[in-house]
Amino acid sequence: MIKKGGTLVLCIYLLALFYATLFIYNYYPYGKSVNLVLFDSIKLMWESGSYWLILKNIIGNILLFMPLGFLIPLVSKKGNSGLLIAIIGFATSTVIELLQYFVAQRIFDIDDILLNAIGAVVGYVVFRLFRSLYRKIKKAK
Repeated sequence: MIKKGGTLVLCIYLLALFYATLFIYNYYPYGKSVNLVLFDSIKLMWESGSYWLILKNIIGNILLFMPLGFLIPLVSKKGNSGLLIAIIGFATSTVIELLQYFVAQRIFDIDDILLNAIGAVVGYVVFRLFRSLYRKIKKAK
């Protein structure tokens, strides 16, 4: 039951993720561009001193991919590896960044890929904590 429900939630999440990252209009003053210098945009946002910019772009990119890291091991025993979750997060984010660049005419940013992969791993850690807590509660009964 959890696996079927989790699969449905994962599908809905992926649809929402692709919609939010590709079809919701975001104004970019630089237009279509590429950042391949790791930590360049993170440094730029951090140095801006704008808490909104930091929250939206740095924390937002991490939070955006946490459900991926939580849901994959929930629906698949094969997804029960932190390394695999990091790879899936990295690959999914890379596809989104490529689509943003080529289809949506926006920015391809290596820092977004890094932050998204970190978010997937954080989601996986949260999954492991919840699973451990669930097992302890179940065992105590």
